[in-house]
Amino acid sequence: LAGMGGVWTELLHDAAVRLAPVDEDEALDMLAGLKSAALLAGYRGAPPRDRQALAALIARVSRLALEYPGIAELDLNPVLVLPEGQGVRVADVRILRH
Repeated sequence: LAGMGGVWTELLHDAAVRLAPVDEDEALDMLAGLKSAALLAGYRGAPPRDRQALAALIARVSRLALEYPGIAELDLNPVLVLPEGQGVRVADVRILRH
């Protein structure tokens, strides 16, 4: 699942869901399908965000469930998407094991 997170996901029902694992192209499609996709593209003069780095993160995280079957839940929130070419920063991670 990928979405804006927190209240935005709940309020706007704006999330993209795929079965894991996804590759980077699928992750980019997920991001493009969000109602909030314009925010990542550089809305109202803001610089475009590093969607490629975010897609790479989504793809890597999607493989974790297969590589570590003991993971019951994994939540990265917030993920800070920096301006294009500058990557992403994960501010908080929560992992629950079976």
